[in-house]
Amino acid sequence: MVTIADVAQRAGVSVATVSRTLHGSAKVDPRTRARVLAAADELSYVASPTAMSLASGRTHVIAVVAPMMSRWFFASIVTAIEQNLRETGYHVMLFSLEAGPGAPGRFRPEFFAKRVDGILWLNVAVTPAEEAMLAKLDLPMVCVGTQIGDSPTVLIDDHRAARTAVTHLLSLGHREIAYVGTPVGSIAHMTTPAARVAAFRETLVHASVPVREGWVLAADWTADGAMEAVEPLLRSDRRPTAVLAASDEMAIGALGAAARTGLRVPEDLSVMGIDDHSFAGALGLSTVHQDVPAQGRAAAQLLLAAVRNRDTRTPATRIELATHLIPRQTTAPPQAAG
Repeated sequence: MVTIADVAQRAGVSVATVSRTLHGSAKVDPRTRARVLAAADELSYVASPTAMSLASGRTHVIAVVAPMMSRWFFASIVTAIEQNLRETGYHVMLFSLEAGPGAPGRFRPEFFAKRVDGILWLNVAVTPAEEAMLAKLDLPMVCVGTQIGDSPTVLIDDHRAARTAVTHLLSLGHREIAYVGTPVGSIAHMTTPAARVAAFRETLVHASVPVREGWVLAADWTADGAMEAVEPLLRSDRRPTAVLAASDEMAIGALGAAARTGLRVPEDLSVMGIDDHSFAGALGLSTVHQDVPAQGRAAAQLLLAAVRNRDTRTPATRIELATHLIPRQTTAPPQAAG
């Protein structure tokens, strides 16, 4: 069995230097680090995770907290985070929170204390009590999509993304615009839905276009949920000329509702989404693009830097990634109101 002493002998360094290298210490000379890693690779040496944790005081595990994993955004961003962390020797412990904020047992200090080196918090709103609990843990934390205390944050401007989508429909001449994606109980703990529907309302008001409250539809941010919400509206005596969905997954549902009711897209109904889902291009869906993997990579790198420099207090960082319009085949000028 290969030991750490064998690696030290092969690399021509001390056992302590091998230990510091494998623990990710920044105090090891890069040339020495390369020599040690090469020796460990040649000997197929695998350090005991338990021993490394005891020696370094680190677990090399990062907690990733998400409101759910059944949506494209969260699956995509967690994949990017996991790949980035794995490349640097860290592993992911995933916490998927289906309950709303403040729900009993949603999360407790023992979920994190002495089990992880840091926390990546993905678009989950917290109560003041939960925010105080996280602060008391004193673990490095980076947030995505929502700000918690003074933690570093990676996000897009959801308000701007929705405004861009509404402005596109207005520029085509639409004035009869419906919206699907106001929060329901199952997603009330996500921060994005409220920002996007607020931008929808504000943009219409600014353009002197009435907001028809009966056309602002609640949905659970799934394609099926959006289809069920939109279909009755499309069968009504007065229907919109365009539907803006708060996410591309719901826009796919709106396309399904149009197909069920015999409406042509975009001749009879324009459909617009937000996110640029991996299916959006294939479906010709007009949308507002956000780079989800880039958000995951940026968040992972911010957290790794915070974990490695825990003794050095660094100012909070805010990284805002740009969004942009991608007009495709599901939007066009309106022919007439329904």
